Amino acid sequence: MALLQPPCALIRPHRGLILVILLLLVVICAGQTPNSTPIQSSGVIRLRVRVKVGDSTKGLSRKRFFLIKGTLEQNKSLIDAIGQRTALSRDCYYRRLGASEALLKWLKESDCESVYCREIEPEDIDGAGAVPEFKLAVDAGEKVFVSRDLARKWLTVNLPENIRDGFYKQRQEELRALLKRAEELSQAPVLSVMTDTKGTAYFTELAPGTYVLSNLVPGETGNTSISWNCEIQVKPGDLASEKPYLISNVQERNVKCVGVEKPLPVCDSSANRGQ
Repeated sequence: MALLQPPCALIRPHRGLILVILLLLVVICAGQTPNSTPIQSSGVIRLRVRVKVGDSTKGLSRKRFFLIKGTLEQNKSLIDAIGQRTALSRDCYYRRLGASEALLKWLKESDCESVYCREIEPEDIDGAGAVPEFKLAVDAGEKVFVSRDLARKWLTVNLPENIRDGFYKQRQEELRALLKRAEELSQAPVLSVMTDTKGTAYFTELAPGTYVLSNLVPGETGNTSISWNCEIQVKPGDLASEKPYLISNVQERNVKCVGVEKPLPVCDSSANRGQ
């Protein structure tokens, strides 16, 4: 009598058949996998802006910088236009309005373009260095708000518009005109960042290529204006963890771009209404 095989032996597949099935599965899965698209590497610029005034050096805070597609040569007409501008300084702007010396000092202390750049403290109204324009605005507001402290917090509504932020708005108009020209010339959007309190800012997700780093509207430092227009290369894989792209108004170690300084115009003191 022939021996009966165990039931499990009857359904056990042949080892060779298993290998064939696995191979077919691999081929089918590979055919269904879409072609992978190479990931485009992007770059990051860690911008660091430092300025030297007299014997002190500091980070340039709360200032906007721009990245324009193309080389310096390709953007030459824009850069020439920036250099030919005759800018009205903050000091001259406010003196033409007859602003008080106390207001001029208050603006200069924090390099402010408007009264919104920092909080107006009680001592700015009633202290030894009180700003007359602020005091008048608070006195007017106190009649409505009753509380002098509340009137101080809302004093900007009682300041003339040209005193409040006229200089800032004037510079914004100039900036918009230059941005429009830059984008028409480069045929690409202009990127922008603002520096933090230490003068650091980041341009991120940049396509590799050549750019011009610029502040477009020259900034004021001490008694000069500074204009930065520098060519910068962004390579695939440039990371913010690398050394910062350091710019300054003086040529020192590690500085990759030196700004062009021009003396600020001398203001006509006779334009002051108080004289």
